[in-house]
Amino acid sequence: MAGMLDDTHGTAAADTDATDATSTCSTTDTTTNDGASTLKVGFNVLNTIIGSGVVCLPYALHNAGFGFGLVMLCIIAVMSQFALYALVVSGKRTGTAHFSTVTQAAMGPFGYHILNYSMVIDMVGTVILYLMLVGDLVTSLCNIYFPARQLTRAEIIIAVSIVFILPQLFFRNTGPLAKLSIVSILCLPYIILVVAVRAPMYSNNAGPEFSFFGPRVLPAMGVLAFTYSSCHAAFPNYLGLKDRSVGAWVRASSSATLGASIISGAFALVGYLSFGNSAQPNILANFPDSDNYVNFGRLLFAVSMLLTTPMAFYPIRDTVTEMLKIDPSRYNVSRVWESLCTVILFAFCAVVAVMITDLGLAYELIGAFSSSVINFLLPALIYLWAGTDVSFSALIRRWRDDSSIAEQTPLLVESRIKPVDSLFRMREIALWALAWVVAAFGMWVMVLGTYNVGSGK
Repeated sequence: MAGMLDDTHGTAAADTDATDATSTCSTTDTTTNDGASTLKVGFNVLNTIIGSGVVCLPYALHNAGFGFGLVMLCIIAVMSQFALYALVVSGKRTGTAHFSTVTQAAMGPFGYHILNYSMVIDMVGTVILYLMLVGDLVTSLCNIYFPARQLTRAEIIIAVSIVFILPQLFFRNTGPLAKLSIVSILCLPYIILVVAVRAPMYSNNAGPEFSFFGPRVLPAMGVLAFTYSSCHAAFPNYLGLKDRSVGAWVRASSSATLGASIISGAFALVGYLSFGNSAQPNILANFPDSDNYVNFGRLLFAVSMLLTTPMAFYPIRDTVTEMLKIDPSRYNVSRVWESLCTVILFAFCAVVAVMITDLGLAYELIGAFSSSVINFLLPALIYLWAGTDVSFSALIRRWRDDSSIAEQTPLLVESRIKPVDSLFRMREIALWALAWVVAAFGMWVMVLGTYNVGSGK
């Protein structure tokens, strides 16, 4: 696995999400370009992770169980960070910087199609969830402060979609949205603070339950998997770096994952400790409409969702344009087709958001059925097949060689079993083993989580 310890291995073709033409990633770690700093890209990744799923965490903690939910929140964060790392390392080894092409290089046409269909389902569902939240929040605020004009939820979703979100969807990549991502993230501290301060005032008298396992563990894993959805934007953000090295990517993505874990943990703990089993899929729905501090938090969260929605939409557009071969940066076609595709896809998301109202069921279904595949199962399998040279057969062969050497020259065993070759360094083997754990988790959530969605409600 040379790509893991030597970042100079391989080149990456330009990603359709993050370049205007056919620029390439350098084979060295010191390459610079016109991209953003590690800090800005880290905010972009954090903005990608922290989306609508954060307000559903108290609900997920109740369903998973207080103890098991907190443990899995930390474990899933580690697995999510590994998946982000694994994709970029595999991309460098295969000479590509696009999720779909690295999947095809590692898993062939079957993996390529599985990814594309899962990506479309997951990201369409994510955009729909964001629009549903914006619609619920803004409608509630308008009806509270402007009672003379009772706006419907459908009117709000359509108006907000056309006026505020659609204009953000016609850039070639997410780079121009970096500053908006920072604004989106800066909205969250107040929301966390207001939930922490005001929630105890409206807490459930019965109090929370502290059982280790909850009543609906498997569907809750789907919600937690959805909360850390970020692999869809791995390559666009990686190619947005000024320093396109694995080390810079690890710094950007790990800082984002750590920040997301802190924010997610705060939401989950404060919300669950205050409302217990009555926690709603949108924790802000547990507060009364008369609380102006909470209403300002609702407004900030709606703004955050407005600025986060494009981050979820760009992978949809790029996947569909690639499938239809109408991406102007890869095929000799007019950008009109890409723009038309953008409008049609977003219009579909807006219409579905108007029609669906059950947030909890949507979280569970999307998280279990598609987020688990995109963010855990596929990145782990890609890494196992294309991101490392470690394998069961290689380990067995190495063990036999070491045993043979030990029998023939026992005094030299200590020096001979410490090879200069980085193939069998403990770090590589540990990451290889972690990839199997992540793949097993993704399969577990996808199969059993999807099967149990909606059960016990």
